[in-house]
Amino acid sequence: MFRRRNKPAVQETIAETTNHEGRLIRKADPLAVLPHLFHELGIQSNLLVSATYIHPTIHLMPSLVYHSLASVISQHPALSIIGVTRPSTKTPGHHRIWDAHLPIIQLKDCVEFLDLDFDGDGQLAQTLEETHNFWFSTSDKTKPLWKILVLNGKTVVWVCHHGIADGLSGYAFHRSFLEALNSPHVVAKEDDIESVITPRIDAAALPSPLEDFEENLSWLHVIKTFLFWVLLRFFVPSQYFLFSDAVVSPRFPTVSNPFPASEKTITKVAILRIDSEVMQKCLEACRLHQTSFTALLHTLIQITLAVDEYPNARLGFSRLAVSVRNLLKNDRRIGKDVITDAVSVYYGFHFLSSYRDAGTLPMIHKSKIPLQKGKAWKLAKKYKDDLNAAMYTKKSVAQEFLSAKLLGEDNEDFGKFFGLGLYQNNSFLISNLGVFEPKGNSGGSEDGGNSGESANRAKSAESGIGGGGWKVSDVAFSAGAIRANLGDFGIVFNVASVKGGDCVVCACWEEGVLKEEMVKRVLRSVGAKIKLMVR
Repeated sequence: MFRRRNKPAVQETIAETTNHEGRLIRKADPLAVLPHLFHELGIQSNLLVSATYIHPTIHLMPSLVYHSLASVISQHPALSIIGVTRPSTKTPGHHRIWDAHLPIIQLKDCVEFLDLDFDGDGQLAQTLEETHNFWFSTSDKTKPLWKILVLNGKTVVWVCHHGIADGLSGYAFHRSFLEALNSPHVVAKEDDIESVITPRIDAAALPSPLEDFEENLSWLHVIKTFLFWVLLRFFVPSQYFLFSDAVVSPRFPTVSNPFPASEKTITKVAILRIDSEVMQKCLEACRLHQTSFTALLHTLIQITLAVDEYPNARLGFSRLAVSVRNLLKNDRRIGKDVITDAVSVYYGFHFLSSYRDAGTLPMIHKSKIPLQKGKAWKLAKKYKDDLNAAMYTKKSVAQEFLSAKLLGEDNEDFGKFFGLGLYQNNSFLISNLGVFEPKGNSGGSEDGGNSGESANRAKSAESGIGGGGWKVSDVAFSAGAIRANLGDFGIVFNVASVKGGDCVVCACWEEGVLKEEMVKRVLRSVGAKIKLMVR
């Protein structure tokens, strides 16, 4: 456990305060309803993005944080959205979640200052782990579905309910927060601020990515995908899959019978840090081999799992979080500075023999890390090519996103989660936010994940804009584990980096499902392989 200095323990739910009730905006679409129910039923807690802020002379004092936060709230309507359950208009006795607007946000409800004994990635992992294992009090409809933790006056952890935002939204939050810190209007204010009156929200102005694709949902795609996975799992023994040793509880929650507090999903976190010098070389090598860092990371994870951990496995399933912000209709595309949830997934199905071959050296070679770099680069390029086809030619990424429409309208329709494991069990997930850059700079190129690699990483390891002198020197991203029998049995690799700085990979999994030492072993091996690839 990390150690606090003269601070009370983190409360399990945000404290009760008085505020106005939320005003209904619109019926929540399936992309919002599913994570709302995941949270309510104890399946998944939250996501978070942290950023370390540095300044030559000062630290993040409460007055500076509150005024900057007020500026951020005024820019982002999503920060005042909560979920409210109302009776179904379709089926008597059923219920439906609505998006609702909080007209006032009390800042002390969503800010916590912590003073920690904090000296490295081990403590960072523990902090993120503990933060994942606290759940918002969604029964209190007077509070936002997010908060920030200010650690030691320099690191800000933005914690968010997945129902209102995705990982890239964390970058949007921190870009706005950094801009506010560097604003002379904020720096000049020293008076106290307790609350923010939020702008009224026009439902028509909110993003609706499910309705903004050029493509329509293809029933042929739905049927083909369903039959593929049903037949695969029926005919192929489970020992031929990755993570066949996962310990998975068979229990499923329902809308009428959610998990009690003692049975809610517990997230574990381990961190791999790739230093800036290695990362710079890695990106240059990826461009040389016509691939991306995300594709290379995927390849090295598959090799590690196939060779070191599951030598008897034959099939490898993987998933990649893919932002659809730039895949929508031209006039409805969502900018990188918008807080919303617009993430699809790319499913990978791979015979592990080729990965095992790339991770095995002939007997004449003597190496502590068996890896045939040429074959590994070819696999990474193929993965990148396949991903591009899925995004722009076959449009399967769009179809996976649109399939959310099949989940139904009422909470009780969504509550039948038994089918999700069919597509996700025994897989690992990569979610790469790419490179954090402040407003006014060109962002990292999209490479199929939530973001990608910047074409030019600056020599400076700090991202900032002039004015007040504040810069961001480090970032991390992590999403709470989803209950194993409803999601992936495997590891979730959450990736984030600062332009010119380190790349931080937060590996998450459900406690008790996988062995912690195995996960850490995989991270160490992948880190060593990355260094070998650029040697």
